[in-house]
Order: sequence, then structure tokens, then C-alpha cells
Amino acid sequence: MAYLKFPLFLGRYVNRWLVSGIAQTPVHFTPVTLHGDINLWLKKGFSVHENPCKTEFVRARRARPAALPAVCEPVPGGRVGDGASPQTFAVYWPFDDISLDISGGWDAPTHIRAWAYTELWADEDGPAPFLFTTCGGAAVWLNGEKVLEFTPFTRNIPADTPLELTLRKGRNSVLVFFDDLAERDAAFLLRLCWQGTDAPPEQRVPVGAADPTLLEQGEQAMRSLCFSRNHYAAGPVSLRCENPFAQQTLHVTLEGATEENEQAGVLFTRTADFAPGQTRASLGDCAEFPFGFLLLQATAVVEGIAITRPITVETHASALLPHAADTVAGRKRQALEFLAHFGEQNTNRAVALLATGGSPDEAQRLIAAQVRFVDRRCDCSDFYLVYFPHILRAWGAQGAGLLSPELERAMRACILNFRYWMDEPGDDVMWFYSENHALMFHTCQLLAGELYPSETFSNSGMTGLQMQQKAKGLLLEWFRGFLNEGFTEWNSSAYLPIDLLGLASLYAWTQDGELRALAKRGMDYVFYLLAVHSRKGFFAGSSGRTYLKEQFGNWSNCTSFMSWIGYGCGTPGHAGKGVVSLCLSDYEPPRDYAAYFNVEPGFELVCRSTHGYQKHVDLYTYKTSGYLMTSAADFRPGKPGYQENPLQLTFTPTAQLWISHPGERALYGKGRPSYWAGNGTLPRVNQYKGFATVFYDIAPEHPVDFTHLYLPTMEFYLCRVQGPWVFAQEGDAYCAVYCSAGLTAQRFGPNAEREFIAPGRRCVWLVRAAQTDEFPSFAAFITAMLAAPLEVDAQRLACRFEDPVYGVLRSGWNERLSVNGAAMEYGGSDQYGVLELREKQQPAADAQA
Repeated sequence: MAYLKFPLFLGRYVNRWLVSGIAQTPVHFTPVTLHGDINLWLKKGFSVHENPCKTEFVRARRARPAALPAVCEPVPGGRVGDGASPQTFAVYWPFDDISLDISGGWDAPTHIRAWAYTELWADEDGPAPFLFTTCGGAAVWLNGEKVLEFTPFTRNIPADTPLELTLRKGRNSVLVFFDDLAERDAAFLLRLCWQGTDAPPEQRVPVGAADPTLLEQGEQAMRSLCFSRNHYAAGPVSLRCENPFAQQTLHVTLEGATEENEQAGVLFTRTADFAPGQTRASLGDCAEFPFGFLLLQATAVVEGIAITRPITVETHASALLPHAADTVAGRKRQALEFLAHFGEQNTNRAVALLATGGSPDEAQRLIAAQVRFVDRRCDCSDFYLVYFPHILRAWGAQGAGLLSPELERAMRACILNFRYWMDEPGDDVMWFYSENHALMFHTCQLLAGELYPSETFSNSGMTGLQMQQKAKGLLLEWFRGFLNEGFTEWNSSAYLPIDLLGLASLYAWTQDGELRALAKRGMDYVFYLLAVHSRKGFFAGSSGRTYLKEQFGNWSNCTSFMSWIGYGCGTPGHAGKGVVSLCLSDYEPPRDYAAYFNVEPGFELVCRSTHGYQKHVDLYTYKTSGYLMTSAADFRPGKPGYQENPLQLTFTPTAQLWISHPGERALYGKGRPSYWAGNGTLPRVNQYKGFATVFYDIAPEHPVDFTHLYLPTMEFYLCRVQGPWVFAQEGDAYCAVYCSAGLTAQRFGPNAEREFIAPGRRCVWLVRAAQTDEFPSFAAFITAMLAAPLEVDAQRLACRFEDPVYGVLRSGWNERLSVNGAAMEYGGSDQYGVLELREKQQPAADAQA
């Protein structure tokens, strides 16, 4: 038997395993109702959404302890599990993750189960103290003897328990069974962390007859894999790899899609062939790739064993984009035609096809698939059901007659049998507890009731007229909060399009005049946010909810498409959320907002605003002709983060930077927060114009002991690193980033030349953006920043910086930023904020709002 042999990762973690496939069994409960405020997640986190009947599941699971599998062949390709339907072992490649993590999403409550196997080799007999972590249930066998049964079932929140393993000298087998009840998204993981002070054991993974040296070389090659850049608008898409093979070709297959195409099973495939010693491979021209942010699985087969890792890229072929028409109506038509041709395979594209005279058969195929999705009450069903009443009216028997009778019957049954709110019975995993879903569910209910006023809706037992009345009451309540508070999920490129989808669908299709007027007010506000907080139509700034695809996909974000339709800036894209309903309405955004998108040289835009439930966040936005910087002032410093992005500086859709504390070590993990989206620990951020301070104080128990900067050097005109400073220029604008912990440029792997890492748990970051009207050249800017007096106390988390333009800037963990002695004021506003578009002023004129 050959082995892959490794020391414990970081000297502590057992992260090398064989892992089985996931056994899955749907679990059906007696349908129940749910209750609670839509902002409940702010207090309890997103784990609040558990089916109440989970108690029944956990009770039964705890009464049935895990048993040794009927078959266990711990080798790649070996079987494990019960005799009827065993799973197959494969090598788990952690790629610097500390956990064995096979998290995912499930459309319905599902009992998920898996097995993991590794070997610990000890120098001598004796106890080995570990900490074992999982979210669901788990059992551990050491050398065939059960040593742990642990069933916390703390949904998506890892729970720990001490685990002392009595190792014998030499080989020790460790077999783990772990399971959970998946409800929507599920953190399906286990972790084994060494707690001893002596030399830890060595971890080994059996690989049968495979050559371990070649496997290690293959893993190193895949670790190094990266695209030459994260974004391509033209030319060949290039992949890089530190290819260790001198005698054989390394074949790397990439397969994946945009998020929704992946859900639809519409995958894109490319193969990169690295000849012996070759380190670059072209994947073809950008125009041959789908539009969008692509999550790809890259796989190389070495010695018959697959080595797979995720990797991402955004492709947006500029040659295929339409030239923006002069009118909103003209751009709406262009948008629908673009989606009909390039859109994701869902109802957004289906409606675009029907609206532009495209293939009815193709549109019906897409709609039928979406009906099946909604019938299963999958999470986000409300994002698609909202179109069904309009589709039936416009293109069904009462309209153009383009739909088959079979599809009409299926759509009708789908509408009449759906669960429209949490207070109706169900055992599904649909998410109700957020403002965007609340708006969508209520809008779906209203439009469905208007379509079938006399029919009985089976899940609620109400007539369509009663459904309308209920939905209107819920919508009026939603609007009362929204008009007073704005969005708690502030400035989110992920969810603002969903909000516009609900508002535009109401505006376009409801028969209720009062709600239509409210929807228009809401749409006006959405476009106000886009205008103020965008950089030339690209909505890229501080955000209350973000994901990897939003952080890295500014060309692909629906918000950029919305701005393009409304004002001709931004860009069309592949995703239609918020876009299709907008295009089918007669709405046009206020012309006055056009002035906020692009600031002229010599002018500046400053906006202080407060957003969300119970004044959730105070935002500070500063925009010039060269850059946009936005931040969430004093937002929950030191608290665990979720998906918030407290500070961002944007020059172009691709030349952007932000700072974060990773929520996990896996580069492409499913965590919320993840490696790049959100913060494991929130910093204290304060901003004045183009200057910001960012202070981190990270708890010792958090598994990630560093912060980092995203700054893709290839997207800037010039970059320079000097000591603890990074400088960059794009156009006539510059930025300087300082970190008290020092900065190490990442040279290896998917983040090569894009990431700067700062070690340690307490540190001070400074960010300064400027333009040629302040410093005549990039060199002059660098010289001025390095010469400016700077005092930093990384232990006390305090700093004093004498900026050549702004004057004396002081800030700290317990001290709000002051400018020449005047403390900044961020709160006391509303969701529109105090906005000024003016000629640039000196600090004395506006340090205090």
C-alpha cells in the first residue's frame, strides 16, 4: 500500500482524508407554519431558518447511534457504507483548508451522510489530545473501536468537543461518520485539531498502487493553477500552472457555469493541455466563453486519481455588447434581445424570448423546468413564480396563444398550490426571513390572487380575492418599513436586483393603484442608490450582503445592467433579475439622478446616510471623477461578521480593492463569511473623503489569524510595493494602502498578484485615494505618502497621520476619526442621506457634517 504522507497542517490540523460521496435521503415532515419578524436573522443569524420538526429528526438520530459500515475499503475507489447502496471513497484535496468540508445546498429537507478515513502514525504509544468539530452529528472509530458519538446538530454553526485518542506506535486508522439534516444551505464539515504540546502524529492517506511522488507533484500543480487575470473582455483566456512534469503532458479539464446555469445543468467545458515543462495554456478566445462569473471545477487525473479544485473567472466579451440606444425604451428592447441570446437558462431568458419574438418552444422548455423548480418549493422559487401570472396573461390562451395547454395547466396548478408565506403550512426550505424575500413572496401572492380571484388556493384554503387582501396588507406593512428605513441589506449587488424585481413586477402588473404608486417610489429609490453609490454605472462599494460572484463580477452584476438601461452607463449582462420586469414596464428613472453617476473633474460627491432596520448602518460615500470610496462607519467592530463588506475603493469594474478578515481558509468555500466575501471579524472603519482607517482585533479562537487586501495588480496601470505600503495608479487617480503588520504579496495560486496578506490578529490599515489635482504625478503621491508623519500603535489600535492635503487625521479602536481636531459625524440621517455634489473643498469646510 502506498501513502501520501503529511505533517499536520499548520502543525495542528488533520486535513488529509479519504472521503466518500454523500448519501442523501429526502426527509418529509408534517407541514407546519412559521412565525417571526423578517429581520429576525439580525439577532439570531441565518441559522434561524430551521424546520420546527428538526427536533423530531434529531431525537430519532440521537436514539440511533452510528454503527460501523457493512463495507469499508479505505482506498481510492473503495466502497464504504451499507451493503445495499455504498458510497465510493476518493482522495480529499484540502488546498489549505483546515477542515474536511463538503458543504452545499439542498432544495428540500434531506438527511445527508458521509464517511471519512485517515491514518495517524505515531512515534510511540500514548494519548493524543484533539478537538473535534462538526455541525451535525458524527461518530469516530480508532482502530475499529468507537471512541466518540457527538450529535450537536447546531445548524451551520460548528460545535467542538474534546477527543483524546490513545494511539499506538506506528499505524492508527481513524474512521469518521458524519451526517446532518440539510435545510437549504448546509455547512457539512468536520475538523480534527491537535491540542498537544509534544510532537504530533503524522497523517497518511492510502492511495493503493498510485505513485505518491507523482500525486504530490500533481497536487502542487493544481495548487498553483490560476488565470492570468480574474476578468476577460477580449482576447484569449489564459491559464497558468507551475508545471512540475518534465516527461508527460498535464491535462486540466475545467467544467462549470454561472450560478443559475449550473443549477440548470447547463455546463461549460474547456481543456488546458500543459506540455512537459509548459506553464501557460490558452483556453480560447473570450468570445467563445459564456457571459458571466464562472465557477469552474478544474480536474487533473494523475495515476488514475482525480485532483480537483475550484477556480473562478469572469468573461464578458466586449465585442458582443450592443451600443447603448439613446432612449430608455430603446435600451429596454436591447436588454431583452441580449438576454434572449446570452441570458442564463431560466425564466428571465424565457420571458425575454417571448417578448422579442424568439422561439416559443425554447421559452416553454425553460418555463417547464422552472415550474418543476417552483413545485418542489425550492429556495428562491419566489424569484421566478412572480413572472407566471404575466406569462399566462400575455402569451397563454387569453393572450398570444403561444403556450401549450399542458404547460398552461402545469403553471396554473403551480400557482394555486404554492406556499405564499411562512404562516402557511409547509416542510420546505424556502427562506422567508429577509426583506427581499418578503417583498417577493407578497408580490407573488398579490399577482396570483389577481389572476385567479375566484379560485381556491390549496395551501392556504383562501380564495384569490382573499389572497389579494392578505398580500396587500403585508405589502403595505413592508412599504411602511422600507420607506422609513431603506434596505437593511444595504447596497447589495446580490439583492438590490431582487428588490427591483419585486418593485418592478408590482409596478408593471398589479391592478392595485395604491401599490403601483408605492412601487414607483421604491424604484426611484433604487435608482437613486445606483446613481450615488456607483462608479460610472458599476455598483461596487460597501455592502450589507455580498458573495464571491458579486465581489469579483462587476461586469456580471445585475446592478450594472440596471444602470445601463436607466442611464446608458454600466453594461448589459447575462443575468436578468430585476431587468426583465423593468423592461416590460413603462417605468423610466428620474433624469436628475444622471448627474450623480459621473462626477466631473474638480468636483466631489459626499453622501452620509443611514440604512436599515433600527438604523442598522451609517454609510459614508465619497466620489470624484477618478474613484469611489464607500464605508460602513463603526459597524459592529469586533463582532462576528456575516456577508458585510465594510469598505471598498473602486476605480473601474476590475481595478478595485477591499480589506477583509477571511471567514474561512478555503479559497472557494461555502462559508458565510467566506475567504473574500464578508469578514470573520468585523473591523472598525472610519472614513473622511479619500482616507479611511481600518482596525482589526481578532479573537484568538478564530481559525484565521491574518487579514488581507484584494488589489489585482494587473488591472492597474502601475503598482509599487514599498515596505508596509502598496501603491497603485489607474488613470489620473492613485491609492496607497498601509498595514502595521506588514504586507506579503501572494505569488502563488489563484490569488497570485491579487492578494496581500498581513499576519496577526491586531493591526491597523490605512487607505488613501487621491488624484492629479492633489498630487501632480504618481511618483509625487508616493513620495508625499512616505514622507507624511505617521504614528501607529498596533497594540492599542490607534494612529495619527499628517496628510499633506487633509491635515492631521487621528483615529483608534476607541476613538472616532477626527480631522484637524474635529470628530467625524456619520449618523443622524435617513436612507437618502445628506448629499452634496460640489466643487472640492478643503478639510476645514466639511470635517463635520
